[in-house]
This record gives sequence, C-alpha cells and structure tokens, in this order.
Amino acid sequence: MASSDGELAFDPMDATRTKDWELLSRIRAERPVLRPAEGVVFTSRYDDTATVFRDARRFSSAGDMRAPGVVVPEEESFLGELDAPLHPRIRRILLRGFTAERAASAEPWTRRWVGTRLGAIADAGGGDLMKRMAIPLPVAVAGHALGIPDDLHDDMQRWCDELLHSTWPSTGKTERGENIAGAFPEFAAAIDALIVERRRPTGGEAPDLLAVMVQTRAEDGWCIPEQHVRTLTVNILAGSLSTSYMVGNLLYRYLTHGDDFAAVLRADPSLVPAAVEESLRHEAPVTFLFRRVLADTELSGCPIHGGDHVMMGIASANRDEAVYADSGEFRLDRAGEPDHLAFGAGPHLCLGNHLTRMIGTVVLEELLDRFAPGQIRLAPGFSWVCVDHPLEYGPETLDVVVG
Repeated sequence: MASSDGELAFDPMDATRTKDWELLSRIRAERPVLRPAEGVVFTSRYDDTATVFRDARRFSSAGDMRAPGVVVPEEESFLGELDAPLHPRIRRILLRGFTAERAASAEPWTRRWVGTRLGAIADAGGGDLMKRMAIPLPVAVAGHALGIPDDLHDDMQRWCDELLHSTWPSTGKTERGENIAGAFPEFAAAIDALIVERRRPTGGEAPDLLAVMVQTRAEDGWCIPEQHVRTLTVNILAGSLSTSYMVGNLLYRYLTHGDDFAAVLRADPSLVPAAVEESLRHEAPVTFLFRRVLADTELSGCPIHGGDHVMMGIASANRDEAVYADSGEFRLDRAGEPDHLAFGAGPHLCLGNHLTRMIGTVVLEELLDRFAPGQIRLAPGFSWVCVDHPLEYGPETLDVVVG
C-alpha cells in the first residue's frame, strides 16, 4: 500500500474532512482501509473498526493521547491510555460503580438539575443551551456519581475546562508544574480531600464511585493507588465532553425536526431511548479514536506495520451501508442491527455508557414535559457551527428563545 492514498488522503486533524459524510461514504465504497497520511491507517467500515476496538493484543491504547515521545507515569494515565495488565485490573474495580443500577439511582438528581436549568432558561426568555446546560450537565452528573458535593460542581467544571484547554493533555505538564498536582494544585487538593474522607469503609456497598475506587480491594489485596484515584477522578469528570455534544445534537434535532422528531416523541414517549441510541449512531459525538499497531499485521487484507497508528473511524463505521439500512437517515424504528460504536467495543467499551444514555433520556423527557410545541425555538439568525475540535461532533452554540 502506498504511503497515502491519492485524492482520498486527508490530514487526520482536518475536521472539514473527518466530518465530511460524502467523503466518508466514498472511502467506505472505494478504499475502506485507507492510508490518509504517512504512518496512519483509517478504518471506515464497521467490521474493521470493531476489530481494532476489540483486539488489544494487536492494537494498543498506550501513547496516543499524548504528544509524540511524551510518556507519563502510570498513576497519571487515564484509563483509556492503559493496556493490560493494569487496564483490566482497574476496570474490574470501576465496573462496580458504573452499573445500570447506579445510573438509574442518579436519574432523580439529574432530572431535578435539568428541570432547574430549563426553568431558568425559560425565565430568562432564552439563552445558549450548550453553555447553560449541555456543557455543564455531564460534569455535574459525573460529580454526583463520584459523590462530590453539589457546591463543588462549578469549581470542578472550571478546573476541567482549564485542564482540557492546557498543555497537560498532550505533555503531562503546564507552566505551573508537572502532573496533575503540579499543574493544577487546587484541583488536585480538592480531589485529595475527598479521597481522604473515603479511606474508612462505611460498611456494605460503597456509597459512591469515589468510595468504590478508594475502598475496593482485589482478591490479592491490590487497590488502586490514591494518586491514580485522583487521575481517574479527573478522567471521569473531564471525559464527559462527548456526552455534552450528544446532548447538543439531541437538542438541535428537537429544535429543527419538530414534525418528525419532537412530535413523534410527544405522541409516543416510549421512543425516547431509541432516539438517544440513534443520535449516538447517526451523529456520533466522537468521530474517531487512535490505536497504535504493536507489530506487523493486516486488516481486510491490507498490510499494516508495527508503529503505525490506526484511526478508528467511529462516525463512518456507524453509517456503514453494509450494516445499517438507510444508514444516512435518522430512524427511530431500527431493530436487529449491531450496536453502534459510539461507546467503542471490547475491553475499552466506555464505562459511562449507562450514565450517558440516562442523561440523553432525561433531557428529552424534560423538554417534552416542560415546553409546548414551538414554545422553545432557535434564536433568529442562528446558524449551526460544529465545535472546533478534530474528534468531537456537535454544535458549538445553541441559542434559543422561549415564549
């Protein structure tokens, strides 16, 4: 295979290409395993993308979050950048906290939060739904699941924003210092104080996700080191950005497709969970992720070299014509088709999938319950602009008026 594939080649960080649905459809048809750039292999179809997700022996998660050559200590690594044996050890513990039952138990709190925000937006006559609700909501829900007091949620949101927009994600440090404690001392101190509170077991089931991480011991007595508990707490809070854009995509569809979306859901609210799933498939909030090839191998007959990076085309795979009927259409009647890949697959399947689904369901249900048809609508002159991030897909802003 050539170093790159001619006119189908693209810069992996060029969002105008990675979110170009016509281009992705052409790639699926003409060159499903593609070299868009030197050292990068792009999987556009469902089967190849799912294969890479599931095969951690050939395709490594380590290193692709950071800049080339940057290595951070294990205790400073997010879960998604770890391989076996540490990754499954931590994941087995986290699975005790990321259950469907715990997500359901967070629903009443989430419903109150969403209702309060929608009420404030209504009282103000409108506002930016992304800034006022979609961006802070997932961090708030994650904070609640972790057991972080409500009065700290705004601080957690601010610190997450600072961290995500700093040099720390790529280099592991900022001008203030190295690692989370050095780069964001206030953030680290707040989390460490909460960790200290949970050192003493309360008896019975751990009351929140932070207690699960601090108190759980493996069969051999191993536990997650507290420095890594801090990092994973930041991971859980800051990793909710994709949920924000799922919410934004649902809100935008609600506001712009009234006759065939809001009206249908209003007539049959049991379709709300299907709407959330179809949004995750059709407008995947994370368009792609990377894996590193550990040794020479192949995908669908195409040779791939050790050291290459596989760009898993999640958004493209979710629209694979060979897997989904009318793959480019938003349908609420899908049945018998494979699960979408918005949450990944295999050993790195997103732990927060239950919380994400619950959040999307609550947002739609509260919109339907609170506003009459046409009562909340896009502000005059509003124009949809995709968020300026190579991996994320969703609206940058969502200005509405209410009345």
